[in-house]
Amino acid sequence: MAVFIFSTLIISVIFLLILGSWYSIQGPFLLHVVMLVATAVAIFSAAVLTLIQPLYFSRPGRSRKAHPQEGAWGREFSSALSTPAAVLDGYMVKFVNTPFLQTLGMAGMSDQIVGMPFTNLIHPADHLDLAELIAEANMGKTKIDPTKIRLLCADGSTLPCNASLTRMQEDDQNNLLLFQFTPISTISPLSNDFETQFNYHSIIDRLEEIVFQLDAEGKIIFLNPSWENMLEYRVKDCLNKPVIDFFHPEDKPMLDARLNSLTQGKRTHCTIEARLISVRGDSNWIIMRAKTTSTATGERTSVIGTMTDIQRTKDAEASQFANRRALNSLLSNISGMVYRGRNDRSWTFEFVSDGCIDVTGYDPLDLINDPNLTYNLIIHPDDRAAVWESVKLQISNGEEFKLIYRIVTRKGETKLVQEHGRGIFSSTGELLALEGFITEIPDQRYNVTSLYKHQINTDI
Repeated sequence: MAVFIFSTLIISVIFLLILGSWYSIQGPFLLHVVMLVATAVAIFSAAVLTLIQPLYFSRPGRSRKAHPQEGAWGREFSSALSTPAAVLDGYMVKFVNTPFLQTLGMAGMSDQIVGMPFTNLIHPADHLDLAELIAEANMGKTKIDPTKIRLLCADGSTLPCNASLTRMQEDDQNNLLLFQFTPISTISPLSNDFETQFNYHSIIDRLEEIVFQLDAEGKIIFLNPSWENMLEYRVKDCLNKPVIDFFHPEDKPMLDARLNSLTQGKRTHCTIEARLISVRGDSNWIIMRAKTTSTATGERTSVIGTMTDIQRTKDAEASQFANRRALNSLLSNISGMVYRGRNDRSWTFEFVSDGCIDVTGYDPLDLINDPNLTYNLIIHPDDRAAVWESVKLQISNGEEFKLIYRIVTRKGETKLVQEHGRGIFSSTGELLALEGFITEIPDQRYNVTSLYKHQINTDI
């Protein structure tokens, strides 16, 4: 301002001198007119500059007042980022971008988050780390290495991430901070174009297994179409409902205990067989494989996993069990014992019917599971060698073996038994096992010694 006033005074003095020279100096009239016009133009220019000078210097003031409307450019900057970001004013949330909301499962919840304390989104154990970040950012410092902070998701689970906090403008009147994070579980050494190579949604939708995700309360937040194919429930009708509501009542207590141990962070994974109930009330056996989404122990977490249909396997097992039970019932009514065993000197049994009790006095499980009790020990000591040689000889000749010998029962009684069996061979001629039938001979008048001599001589 002072410069312009001083210039105006100088020009005014010059103008007065020129006017004085008009009257005192003899000269060409045209020269005086040109000098007068030039002086007038200079005075007019100085006046114009004097008038617009206040307007020129008032712009910084208005610009500085515009800074407190800090949100506009901060929101534009953070919303342009492809990574999760939030604008903070101290500890208060001023803005969150779309990737931030989507990563935490809070899409459409921007109005509920803006204006709230940012600590509401941070795990309580990490509040001190956040305070240190804010203090360093306000001082204009930025850590080279990111800080590990756990964010709280909408489903109650925690998301470990690498976070950074940066001051958005070097201005004492501006406290805006830019918070950015990258989930640790999503850091991958794969190339940037890896995701474009696969359509994950298409793959999941075409899987025969049910793919699911539960929140920290055990409620369903995701299901693929296989859920509808197996149970005929519509997926949208099942969301936000406890998953155990769809299981057989007898399986609910065990399933509830396993899922609670997962959501509470007591274990990281589990496998369980249970029955789902369809819309029609039919039960479907599945095997559930589930695991937590958090790597930390003792934290509430959501659960992801698969359910595989094993109904056909269960039906086959039930059919085999029924057939086996019918066969055992049939064999138990036969007066004698049916067996399958190895071709060894101990006569090791792999299966023996309940008729074993009537013939030998021993339980079938004793002869199968007890390593200290074999059928060879039940055969009378005087007959063991002859029985072994006779069976071996007849099998080598490709014949069914038939023989009579004595056994000693559990009570110490000596019984005369007759055995009829054969060898089981593979396609290459290898002897795999022996199968046969042993029954008691009630008439004890046979001369066992002469019988063995006759058997061996006949076989030879």
